[in-house]
Amino acid sequence: MTIADRTDRADAFALVRTQSGAMPTSMRAIADAVLDDPGTAATTSAAELADRAGVSPATVSRFAQHLGFANFAALQRSMTRAVERGIHERRETEIHAGVSVDDDVTTVIAKVTEDVRAVMSDTRATLDPFTLEAAAIRISEARRVVLYGVGASGIVARDLHLKLERIGIASSIADDPHNALTLASVLGPKDVLVITSHSGTTVEALEVATEAKMHEATVVAITGHATSPLTHHTDHVLLGVAGAESDLRPAAMGSRMSQLAIVDALFIVVAQRTDERSRPLLARSRHAVRTHHRS
Repeated sequence: MTIADRTDRADAFALVRTQSGAMPTSMRAIADAVLDDPGTAATTSAAELADRAGVSPATVSRFAQHLGFANFAALQRSMTRAVERGIHERRETEIHAGVSVDDDVTTVIAKVTEDVRAVMSDTRATLDPFTLEAAAIRISEARRVVLYGVGASGIVARDLHLKLERIGIASSIADDPHNALTLASVLGPKDVLVITSHSGTTVEALEVATEAKMHEATVVAITGHATSPLTHHTDHVLLGVAGAESDLRPAAMGSRMSQLAIVDALFIVVAQRTDERSRPLLARSRHAVRTHHRS
């Protein structure tokens, strides 16, 4: 599946909201113009949008491509569908998730939980169900699954590893780049590598994905950027989002929540496809730890 195919089914406005922070200044001006008036953006020409944003029409084309669309026409089709479905506007709120050092505890709780709500909403809008299902099929049929992520993304990779182990799917978690490269080097066409990297630019993640593809393994990426370098080395891209960022709340915190939601959805679809085997194994695992819970 191409990047254009993936983004063609996504909510364009959610992509703009979640990816504009990493754009150059000229593209952020376009993003602001789109989000300020979604209805107009869905019907205006590239030249008119460029004029509103104070940039060149060529920049509008690059803006669409940065989001993963083939061209502005493809982006506009996605915006039109979002407007028709009524999902183009995020619910306004008085809470903004940029936590400051002077915020009291009540405000911190409100901002963080509001950011999580917004992240979940945008994750739902950007995550393509067809791609998720395709990734789940490959994982459910895999001879072996290897998972790898750096930093906060490594926590997400480990979470999926533990889930897959509970339903009898052979899974390995790589603890460091050398271990990850070693595991990737022995994968083959019947195996799957799942990489978690919000930026999609982490050098270690790129090296591991490249190694796995060299040996014809299926590579699944959980990332926040549809056109990041990592996506050029993967078969299935599951798009997440980062949420609001501040000095006290880096992007890794918001992206982790999005990635964990994706992992949960992915695991459930895998479990559904392997229900005959998964259901009794889940029951056995719950039974095994029953004595470690106090009633």
